[in-house]
Amino acid sequence: MSGRLRVLAVNKNQTEGEQWRNRFEASGYEVLQECLSLSSMVYILTQERVQLVICADNLIEEDAFVVLSAVQQHFPRVKIVIVGNSISKAYLFGNLSNVVVTKKLNPDLSEYYRAAPGLAFNADVLGEKSLMLLMDDHFLTDEEATVLMAKSFQWNPGYVVIGIFTEAYDENIGQILKKALTDYKYAYLLQWGLNEFYIILDAVPAVSFCIEVAHHIRSELLRETRTMFSIGISRLRFKAGELYACRKEAKRAAHAMHTFGQNSAIHIDYVDSGSIEYLYPDHKEKRLIEATMDGDTKYALQMLNEIFEVLRSVSGVKQSLVNKIVLRIIVGLNTAASARVSAFEKIELDSMSLKKLLSAKTVDEAYGFLQQGIHDFAGEMEAIMDVSRDALYYRLLKEKAKKEENSVLKAVQKLDTTMSFINAAIYKNQRSNIFSFLKD
Repeated sequence: MSGRLRVLAVNKNQTEGEQWRNRFEASGYEVLQECLSLSSMVYILTQERVQLVICADNLIEEDAFVVLSAVQQHFPRVKIVIVGNSISKAYLFGNLSNVVVTKKLNPDLSEYYRAAPGLAFNADVLGEKSLMLLMDDHFLTDEEATVLMAKSFQWNPGYVVIGIFTEAYDENIGQILKKALTDYKYAYLLQWGLNEFYIILDAVPAVSFCIEVAHHIRSELLRETRTMFSIGISRLRFKAGELYACRKEAKRAAHAMHTFGQNSAIHIDYVDSGSIEYLYPDHKEKRLIEATMDGDTKYALQMLNEIFEVLRSVSGVKQSLVNKIVLRIIVGLNTAASARVSAFEKIELDSMSLKKLLSAKTVDEAYGFLQQGIHDFAGEMEAIMDVSRDALYYRLLKEKAKKEENSVLKAVQKLDTTMSFINAAIYKNQRSNIFSFLKD
């Protein structure tokens, strides 16, 4: 997730295209890969989330109007800015609402892109939605999480989460908890489910203070309700992006009532003294495997980097355990592969050697092993999908030979696939795009 404008620079002149990308990146925009043609532009639009396309006039040739008008129809949220002095028949593009023709590019690209106005939210509702997101398994960077929390609350870094789990639903619990927290300035209450509540204490609360608050809540619940409950207390953390780990710790502590008893206030340190279990982003591991199976190496490696950022941040983790975490990811990749394609039964990837994995001496070495494994797996998946693309391309040629009326939507329906997949098949075989291909 990123709040930066995602920009694609399309320029036949590689040197100028690189200058554009460097300039946009320096100005804080999220810049996509090199793009040298309109066909490449269409391919990237089908694969990536793009908001603004900056297109050089050296690409405005015969099929430009066909492609740009088709882009307006099929990618209506993408804004295209054509830059240059030598655009012939520029008036043609004036009929396209998503195309702007300019001789000189405004350095502030946001001038060309106006996102649809968002719904107006009540500040309290927005704050609650933000807090729900931050406490769940999210994909925000630390910077994004900090910005989101700062916009939602007047908070002070350094916080603890207290979780309250009741045996049965009681509509009065929320009011009882609000009343119990009246005297605590730095306390935010959030109802997570019918019988699951969380309290966030910030301003670097001491352990003794958190336990005091928990016992005060315990006393109020015992006095005001007959419902059985359990209270869990997390460790102190300072990063907004780790709020989800605090929730997991509070939940784990509260669920230890078999050992510590019902109606108890249980600190996570009573359960264990480590922290890797709650910080480790299982959801990112799952997304890593999904992306690898889709052949999306870039996103898979992004998830890998975020997983290893956690592994590197926690001191005292044994190398043998890091290797076993990597082994778990490898097993997950193999499970996903065997479930999808029988072709993987014949594959022997050198990067999957368990002997190499289990002999890794450092975190970086284990990272390199898994990085290569992702490249290999993604490459094999891409090769398998290329066979499907080739088959689809030859079916397309046969359909074209019938000289029937060709349209993108008809092709999608007739071939039981998606516009993006058809375009990828065409692009792989002749570096063209679906709009130009069907027009010829």
